[in-house]
Amino acid sequence: MLGIPTAAVLSFLTVALITPVVIRRCRELGFLSEDLHKPGTMVPYLGGISILIGFLVGITATGFYGMDPKAGLAAALSGTLGGLIGLVDDLFRLNKRSLVLLSVMAGLPIVSFRVGSTVIYALGELDLGVLFWVLVPIGFCYLMNAVNIYAGFNGIEAGCGLVTSFFLMICSILYRSWDSAMELAALSGALAAFLLWNRYPSRIFPGNSGTYLMGAVLASSIVIGTIKTAGIIATAPYLINFFIRLRNRFTWTVGYVDDSGVIRTKGLEALWSLWIGKGSSEIRIFWKAVLFHSLFGIGAMLFSLASVDQVTVNS
Repeated sequence: MLGIPTAAVLSFLTVALITPVVIRRCRELGFLSEDLHKPGTMVPYLGGISILIGFLVGITATGFYGMDPKAGLAAALSGTLGGLIGLVDDLFRLNKRSLVLLSVMAGLPIVSFRVGSTVIYALGELDLGVLFWVLVPIGFCYLMNAVNIYAGFNGIEAGCGLVTSFFLMICSILYRSWDSAMELAALSGALAAFLLWNRYPSRIFPGNSGTYLMGAVLASSIVIGTIKTAGIIATAPYLINFFIRLRNRFTWTVGYVDDSGVIRTKGLEALWSLWIGKGSSEIRIFWKAVLFHSLFGIGAMLFSLASVDQVTVNS
């Protein structure tokens, strides 16, 4: 279906064009934060603006290729709300309670337009009915914040988000859930382009505007399509990290750099602590995280291949 590559290419090109401008303007206006593993290095942190614009351009173009208007509008609104909530936090530093409440709001467009099926396919069919729509905003709140707290290393947010969205796009294609596939293609293209500047050593960070956007788009694509179980599998690394961080009462930490420049951790502080071991470089942490997410993405794809004949396509 031409809408999938079109969304990916347009979002990629848009982000590739806009990101250098965002980097320059952030430096001019002082929107900079310190790279925590490179003391004294200041990096622009409003990269989510580029990702959001690229995503919106990509998903808007899918209207020419059969994207359901309600699904497209709901996905665009949820993604925009996610990005704006993160942007407000980047600029004004909201408290945790405000962020949680606002994250719930990002799921309202999906509920309002009632896009997607209430049926979950795992070992059989489970129709949650009205309960499903009650759970959607909670799911948005969880995934947006789970993506946001899986951060702190050059490229890790965009890299893991790209892997997750790419494999979920494949799952959507297998299920013929074209609306989800086109939405995920738009996100994948945007993140692939953003990584050109966000990879180690980062010249721009996605900021909360980028991470909340990613979480909102992943959540809406899972709800809109028939990829709910696959979505749970593919996003499982975020869930694992969420519980590790919960165990530590969400204390923010990204390890520390010793005198030799090696990144170390004081214990199991987050999922990335597993990649550090007795010490690691930032680029190795990135690649281990991407590989770990890829394994779960492959697992979601294999589940989709095994169950595709049993699934009734609803989108």
